[in-house]
Amino acid sequence: MSDTASPVLPAPAKVRPKVLVVDDELGPRESISYLLQEEFEVVAVDRVDHGLEQIKQGNFACVIMDIRMPQKNGIQGLEAMRKIDPEVSIIMMTGYGALATAQAAISLGANEYLKKPFDVDVLQQAVRRHVAEGIERKKRTGMLSQLESMYESVMTEQKKQQLSSGFSQAAAAMVHDICNPLVVSIGYTNMLLDEVRQLPPAGRAGERILQYAETLEKCASFCLHLAESWRQTTRHANEVDTVDLYETAVETKGVLFFGTNRIEVTGSRGGIINGIRFELVRLLQNLIKNALEAGASQVTVSVERRDRSVILAIADNGSGLPPAVMESILKKPIESTKAHGTGLGMTICRHIVSVHRGEMKVGPRPGGGTVFTVTFPEATTTA
Repeated sequence: MSDTASPVLPAPAKVRPKVLVVDDELGPRESISYLLQEEFEVVAVDRVDHGLEQIKQGNFACVIMDIRMPQKNGIQGLEAMRKIDPEVSIIMMTGYGALATAQAAISLGANEYLKKPFDVDVLQQAVRRHVAEGIERKKRTGMLSQLESMYESVMTEQKKQQLSSGFSQAAAAMVHDICNPLVVSIGYTNMLLDEVRQLPPAGRAGERILQYAETLEKCASFCLHLAESWRQTTRHANEVDTVDLYETAVETKGVLFFGTNRIEVTGSRGGIINGIRFELVRLLQNLIKNALEAGASQVTVSVERRDRSVILAIADNGSGLPPAVMESILKKPIESTKAHGTGLGMTICRHIVSVHRGEMKVGPRPGGGTVFTVTFPEATTTA
């Protein structure tokens, strides 16, 4: 064994957040730069136009800008910067404090308003706070942009799918499934962004953000399982477990439909079947989504046990299905209930029911609407 010590690699240099200082007065500009240079990468300019050029070129977390300047003043600069970078934190400063000026700055998107001469501690604390918030906003906006891009790509791919063979149908079905949780992820990400922008990251607001983040994690896990499920399906290796249909319906409502009061889950726990939990979530998701997209204002999901069977019913108060569609929807290879639908959702539902040795029926709901009833054999084994 060699006694020669392994070479120690130098630690990577820490990237410092960028701060832009815009002030026509040399003294304050240099003072602020000196105070912040140990923690941040500071760029200082003497005109609003120069600051705008910097914002276009660099990724700044925070801007400190004087209000009274020649050529363009700080209020004009603030308005222009917000159009270029809506997420950057902007702190406005002036030696000529006036309520109207402060109100104008805040209304145009300033994050804070400080008076000159500035207190060193107050300035440093404000910059640290707003740098952190600016970085967080940019991070979440980037996540949202990625999700939106992925969603658009998935939708484009869905439209390109050719349904002439079993493989193409499977690929299109996978795309169809992935679209829905991605939309949910985008929605919750928007909520996160709204909370970060409007509320301080503490107390109840922090708890809500944590709740949204946990929901996003569940949605992401669902997406991951879908991909794995399709991969395993091709190998005929899906694992069967015991699934409580009532609990699954409650979770589907809470996670994939934001807990909306347009969906009611009735029945009780104990309706247990042998099956693949995420496949049953797909079944519920498609049937509920179809009802809501068809104009229903209320969807009732009920679960009951009867004669060694578990009966799942999804009833809506929509306009109902035409008799011809109701007659053929469970028979044709691909049949859609929507004018511009692909029919994939119903095809997926029928396949899932068949795999779980169930039987699906459809009929009119008394008083208007449609009822899909699925009967599964009760579980014969335990997990």
